[in-house]
Amino acid sequence: MPAPLNTKIYRARRVLPMSHPPIEDGGIAVRGSEILALGRWEELRGEHPGAQREDLGEVILMPGMINAHCHLDYTMMRGALFGGESFSAWIQRLNAMRRSLDQSDYLEAIGAGLRELHRWGCTTVFNIESFPELIPFLPESPIRVWWFLEVMDVRSRLQSAEALAGAIHFFERAGESKGEGGFGLSPHAPYTASTDLYTLVKLYAEKYRLPVCTHLAESEEELAMFLRGTGPLYDFLSSIDRPMGDCLGKTPLQILYHSGVLAPGSLLVHMNFLTDGDRDILRESAGQYPVIHCPRTHAFFERPPFELQFFLDNGIPLLLGTDSLASNQDLNMFAEMRAMHDAFPGLDPMEILRMATTYPADAIGRRGRLGELSPGSVADFLSLPDDGTLGIGEQVISNKLPPKVWISGVTS
Repeated sequence: MPAPLNTKIYRARRVLPMSHPPIEDGGIAVRGSEILALGRWEELRGEHPGAQREDLGEVILMPGMINAHCHLDYTMMRGALFGGESFSAWIQRLNAMRRSLDQSDYLEAIGAGLRELHRWGCTTVFNIESFPELIPFLPESPIRVWWFLEVMDVRSRLQSAEALAGAIHFFERAGESKGEGGFGLSPHAPYTASTDLYTLVKLYAEKYRLPVCTHLAESEEELAMFLRGTGPLYDFLSSIDRPMGDCLGKTPLQILYHSGVLAPGSLLVHMNFLTDGDRDILRESAGQYPVIHCPRTHAFFERPPFELQFFLDNGIPLLLGTDSLASNQDLNMFAEMRAMHDAFPGLDPMEILRMATTYPADAIGRRGRLGELSPGSVADFLSLPDDGTLGIGEQVISNKLPPKVWISGVTS
């Protein structure tokens, strides 16, 4: 039976489905906004004789990438801050810059960041939105976005409910998000969000079926603050009247986990400084909490080597993100994957690719829909040059040209 007119098949030198082995001289069939089929080009042509055909040439066809951690609000801060110094000093300079900007600055930054992500082949982003009041005014996005609304109660631990009030009011008015993309909650970090606030986040996340993301174990100063009640971060936060009674010898992860306030499936960003007790928790939780690593931000702050092998050995899903341009030079996931490969040259390039495709899709509950090319998945895909001289994973990671991008089967 002839295929419907809205079916189109694309041919590529190599197709990288991620959910299946690579296909030489392959293709995909797209019907509307979804992948209909994939396989060898000759087979697809025979199976869909009435479909429109496009030979993309000597390229790799692969799923759109998923940036698992980004702060689009700070796109205008490219090159404005310096790393390799006190983390609390960096935070204070970031806050000073934030105070100098208005709503129009942030909206422009978000729009510019979305366009940059799209240009470099990112078709989905998990973005931390520090200003939930901007949500009604956001520019139309060329890519899919999960907006994680950031909440904190750093100065007054008596107002935790108020910290969530605006976000919850928004959810109640907005209802369920349509299509792919959506909303989440992000209690910033244990040094800016109380366990009471984490408790409320967990309750509301369950009620509204929202994903949760939080920063944990990011810096040595954070560890010193909670374990010993010392250091620049402790001094800074106590100077702005943060209650410091929780700095009693437990790590941030231990505080959240043993208090039972860490929402199941929470995305844990950074996890740079772990104690033996933290590692025991992560082993015990058996990969329930995906970890997001941002290689170039890690390098920006001159952190000690990331404990990659520990996470791999214990089956803890690792996702990749660019973080913000307050600690990175661009929003290019190819560059982020190369940084991961440079830091860990023995790591299989295909595993790095999974960290930017299938793993984040799974973490957000979209396995089979995003991050792969398979029947029924959303038709978000890329094509990039392929000279055939490298293995397919290495070829993708080495790409330094903006790819051609399709979102829901439509290219721009």
